[in-house]
Amino acid sequence: MRAIVVGAGIGGLSAALALRRVGVDVALYERAPELTEVGAGISLWANALRALDHIGAGPAVRAVAMPMRRSEFRVRDGYRVAASYPAAAFEERFGVEPFVALVHRAELVAALARGLPAGFARCGYECVGVEPRGDRAVARFKNGHADEADLVVGADGIRSVVRVAVAGPGEPRYAGYTCWRGVCPRPPGVDPGYVGEWWGRGRRFGITTLAGDRVYWWATKNEPAGGRAGDERGYVDEAFRGWADPVPELIATTPPDRVIRNDILDRPPDRRWASGRAVLIGDAAHPTTPNLGQGGCMAIEDAAVLARSLRGGTDLDRNLEAFIAERFPRTSDITKTSWKFGAFGQWEGRLSCWVRDGLFGTVVRMVGSRGLLRYATYDTGPLLAAGPAGASG
Repeated sequence: MRAIVVGAGIGGLSAALALRRVGVDVALYERAPELTEVGAGISLWANALRALDHIGAGPAVRAVAMPMRRSEFRVRDGYRVAASYPAAAFEERFGVEPFVALVHRAELVAALARGLPAGFARCGYECVGVEPRGDRAVARFKNGHADEADLVVGADGIRSVVRVAVAGPGEPRYAGYTCWRGVCPRPPGVDPGYVGEWWGRGRRFGITTLAGDRVYWWATKNEPAGGRAGDERGYVDEAFRGWADPVPELIATTPPDRVIRNDILDRPPDRRWASGRAVLIGDAAHPTTPNLGQGGCMAIEDAAVLARSLRGGTDLDRNLEAFIAERFPRTSDITKTSWKFGAFGQWEGRLSCWVRDGLFGTVVRMVGSRGLLRYATYDTGPLLAAGPAGASG
């Protein structure tokens, strides 16, 4: 079998690694002129780390990651600790180390790419369409190039061109809040391995430590879609003025041109992931708000399950249906839960936030931590498993 993978981000690289591991001939195309990622971090939970082990990339990713040592939720602009969890307890309970790996996205992409032959990804190829051709599919690119294969795998993100060929056009939905992200030096008061999420009224702030004495931070605020400020760092600095330390310092020590702003988007779950010898994975299939830290993790899982589903099969339609049947319940559950959790975090009414913050520790223990553990303890199973593997999610 020959497959074309469109998009060489986290999902596309993982798919290329996984498919090659089960004997599929893979061509990988990327629209950007080089393999890179935005200046931001990502948390890879145990479920993603297991999947990376199955596709052979686990050691390379762990080598550039920092293990999470402590996670913390705070409320009231970061001045009150509502819940705190030591990672060691999870690692001992579930036998996975680290339970969460903290890594810069660019370094994750580079680690995945090192598992492929040099120059394997064809950069500068922007896909403009996918067409069925009998029992094969043709991918067409803006530079005039065309390629044909048994299968086209769309790993090209939330505004996927491959998705249009599979499910038709349609805009993603706006969650009602925008997000700023940045990477800065780690201040002395933030311990290595720390991950924190701090809530205010209509605002949240996240802190994730990275290797190399760095911190990746993110900040959300309820805003109309499509907004822009002339000085994004100045805007977010003003929005979080008065928050507990080290929030002001993290913003101030980030270069102004390195503050990234993106509206938070997803799509309601839609089972149309495959059509005409094309299939979707990652954000092309199930874009998810980032509130549970599972977006990139699910893309890696998709890659492993797709490879296992295609391994040795001769009925491609049936194999793709098996892939979707296995993945859709889990991904749709995470997408819906993440949307609700984000909306909860973005409440801004004075009374509602006072009640929310007072009950926050209890709510997180009863709902949030259980859900996160349920998602994180999932295992896709090895690529060469004899049959369906892993928890149902």
